[in-house]
Amino acid sequence: MTSAFSSSEAAAIERQVDLTDSSQPECVDIQLDDFWNDAQLAECVGWIREHGFQKVCLQFPDAMLPFSTAIAELLQQSSQSGIHILGDTSYGSCCVDEIAASHIGADAMIHFGHACLSRAARLPIKYVFVKGRLVVERFVEAVEQEFADRGIELGIFYDVSFAHVARDVEEKIKGSFPNATVGQLALSGEQPDLLCWKLHGRTYEGSTCIYIGRDNQSFFNTTNGIKASQWFRFDPEAEQLTRANPLDSKWLRRRFYYIEKCKDASSLGIVVATLTASGYLDVVNRIQKMAKARGIRSYIISVGKINPAKLANFLEIDCFVLIGCPENDLFTSRDFFKPLVSVYECELAFNPAWTGQFPDSYSSDFCDVLPNGRLYKEFDAGLVDDAPADVSLVTGKVRNVNRVEMDAATNGSQDCREIQLRGKNEVAQVSSGDALQGRSWQGLEQNLGRDAPAVVEEGRSGIPIKYENDPSER
Repeated sequence: MTSAFSSSEAAAIERQVDLTDSSQPECVDIQLDDFWNDAQLAECVGWIREHGFQKVCLQFPDAMLPFSTAIAELLQQSSQSGIHILGDTSYGSCCVDEIAASHIGADAMIHFGHACLSRAARLPIKYVFVKGRLVVERFVEAVEQEFADRGIELGIFYDVSFAHVARDVEEKIKGSFPNATVGQLALSGEQPDLLCWKLHGRTYEGSTCIYIGRDNQSFFNTTNGIKASQWFRFDPEAEQLTRANPLDSKWLRRRFYYIEKCKDASSLGIVVATLTASGYLDVVNRIQKMAKARGIRSYIISVGKINPAKLANFLEIDCFVLIGCPENDLFTSRDFFKPLVSVYECELAFNPAWTGQFPDSYSSDFCDVLPNGRLYKEFDAGLVDDAPADVSLVTGKVRNVNRVEMDAATNGSQDCREIQLRGKNEVAQVSSGDALQGRSWQGLEQNLGRDAPAVVEEGRSGIPIKYENDPSER
């Protein structure tokens, strides 16, 4: 780890980090007419007037911000309502930032660009998607060439950028395949059956499903959430239909390695990467309950947009679990210095109900492990206490030996405290915060009234090994 932070090699110092994500539609070159026109303006104005909204927030991804002021002026002139632009988002651009909108008391929000369609809990939302380019006739031709049986049951799903052609796709694909169905998105105020889809009680286990869009996190979530006999993906740019394998064996091996690391952890960081998705507090409580039953210290961490540098400040934590929207794929990154797992992977590691079972699917939606979720299994703390000792597949050490029963040691207390045995039959009461209180630096302090006034000057920038404007070198 030392070399990772203080390497003197020129390649490490001069390295340029590419912050764009080509898997997301908003990261490619976008023009105004790709998502905005007079019809879209009339639709948004009608929505504002119909509900009588007085303050409306506009949320744009970075690639669309150059068009934000022009759109805001048009909406304000046409609707006579207060239109505000969010300058930044608390977490991801695909999530509706209701927290930022609440700072000005907004009545509603209009979200532009790619969206995860996570269920919002506070404000009515209007979505404006990028209109992806799809030649529907080419798509139908590709499906006809792949499947000679016209009576086959097909399920068609798509990226949100192709929602505007979904009806056209359904009309033309049913001309050749009468048993085909096209998925329907659950927009603001609608209850989805799975992820962002309304399935109307239908299952696709014996059907063939096709996804229209890129090979991105949305495709991964859909193919793993909806069980089908086989999956295909149609690339709108290459206009090709290819067979898809949702779970790669190499990727699975790496995720099971992180699950073993999560089992080995003695301290767990619960990273909250959403404050708007419905159910995030329930899953936080569930993880805390499971960690406590296993004798693992847990910490709740909320640091805005997640990156390796922020989480590297918590050296005492052995493993992190990410609570975010289904489109958040940071847990698959290799840049973090400690394991970062999803909620589902934490469930596999901590819940004894999964012991000895190999899951036949994967989920990045934390709602799936909550009651009424498709992967929910009841957690029984008694099974944890009765679990036999096992051997870590990573370290080779024996786990679950001489674990203190925390409920008995704390008399049912919920303040994450335990009794630690010391020498000569003495005991001491410790808490999870003791590990952080011993630090010499515990964060920024205001020190009001204790620091002498000083002239504001420009600070240093860069990395510690090579500052670009160090005052000491002037």
